[in-house]
Amino acid sequence: MRVLSAFLVVCVLLSVQLAAQSRKSNLFRSKEYGGNLDRSLKITIGGGVASYNGDLNSVGERINTIFSGGIMYKFAPHVSLRGEFSFYRLSGTDAGGRNSFRNLSFESRNIEAYGGIMYELFDVENPMRGQGLIINPYVWGGLGFTTFSPYTTLDGTTYNLRRYRTEDVAYSGAAAVIPLGAGIRFEISRRIGLSLEGAYRFTLTDYLDDVSTTYIGSANITDNIRARLADRGPEVGQPFREAGAQRGNPNRKDGYATLMLRFEYLLWPFDRFGKPQCPPSMKISRKPILKR
Repeated sequence: MRVLSAFLVVCVLLSVQLAAQSRKSNLFRSKEYGGNLDRSLKITIGGGVASYNGDLNSVGERINTIFSGGIMYKFAPHVSLRGEFSFYRLSGTDAGGRNSFRNLSFESRNIEAYGGIMYELFDVENPMRGQGLIINPYVWGGLGFTTFSPYTTLDGTTYNLRRYRTEDVAYSGAAAVIPLGAGIRFEISRRIGLSLEGAYRFTLTDYLDDVSTTYIGSANITDNIRARLADRGPEVGQPFREAGAQRGNPNRKDGYATLMLRFEYLLWPFDRFGKPQCPPSMKISRKPILKR
């Protein structure tokens, strides 16, 4: 969380600085585009790292990968709708931490989908803007869902923890997520952009890691594999925990943070009336713009 918070602070500070510089930019009109480009449609692909936050680890302690693809529709100056599908991994372990006596661990391969809204500081695609606006901070938020199915390895065999109900709870393999984030876009050309983006996903489940409440107690489990998955303390010399002993913290939901590099490609620009525009050149001019 400290890394993500620092990233968001940097984005805010940079936004303030660029906002001051933008007041000095010259405005110009371009007949090529037939007026202001108030709307546009883009596709995005991205990749980066994801880090789980829950009962086993905090953000930054375990790093995994995430890949995404999506679409963005700019329907007003500065404001876009965005939707993405992501494939990501999460993992966590007690090993080496303050709860090493618990000896729990998990991994999962997950799918996420969300829709949201994004606000950019500058209306970069609008040709009414002056040259030099090629760095564009933004913030965004949304609502979606994620699938998850934590698994672990015992004696060289992989087991799906949700199926074994290690806390005697039949939880769902999907949960709602509320992603919030900020980033900086780099406009390479009118069609192509790159963005560096940090975000945190709040979820409405405490079972991303299969750990939430209390131990079942080995005396209440007839399946030997289930008993060993529910309480792995004996593997590191700990006694079996009694039924009702604390296993996790049910008062705090799980979540995960992401840091991604995203590629954006402009499929088609629209004018303020929704009419498609096809300018002969989509490059951002780096030459000084002179008043006439």
